[in-house]
Amino acid sequence: MPSLKKCEFVPYLSISDTTKAVAFYTNVFGVAPYLLLKMPDGRIMHCEFRIGLSRFFLSEELPEHGGTPSPTSLGATSVAIHLYVDNCDEMVETMKDNGSTVLMEPTDVFWGERFARVRDPFGHEWGITTQLREMSPDEIQVAAKQMFAEMSE
Repeated sequence: MPSLKKCEFVPYLSISDTTKAVAFYTNVFGVAPYLLLKMPDGRIMHCEFRIGLSRFFLSEELPEHGGTPSPTSLGATSVAIHLYVDNCDEMVETMKDNGSTVLMEPTDVFWGERFARVRDPFGHEWGITTQLREMSPDEIQVAAKQMFAEMSE
């Protein structure tokens, strides 16, 4: 089994209009790309954003090079990006002001967080979260059972 002492998960988003996406993510997160590589025809081959200790990548679909289809091309997405921020409501408003669709308004949830769901203009879905209180796995299980019991009444 490989050693995972140093392990980092980095989302790599496939986008159908990466130039617009770079502007969107720059506005939403308040940082310029750390790295931006373009193809000879001007399409973005690779872009890296660094935010605090986290980072994510994006590129144009590039099907002629085996690139991954974007949610726009697929008409759906099968992955949501969970983003922890200091202020869930503020981030949701910023994303909405920049063309995102709010799928679920910010709400306090049973697992001790304030949570919302947003779809960005490129079809990627984001879970926007602010931790309200630290809960153990056992506490979360109890809270979930209570929520489901209340729902069935």
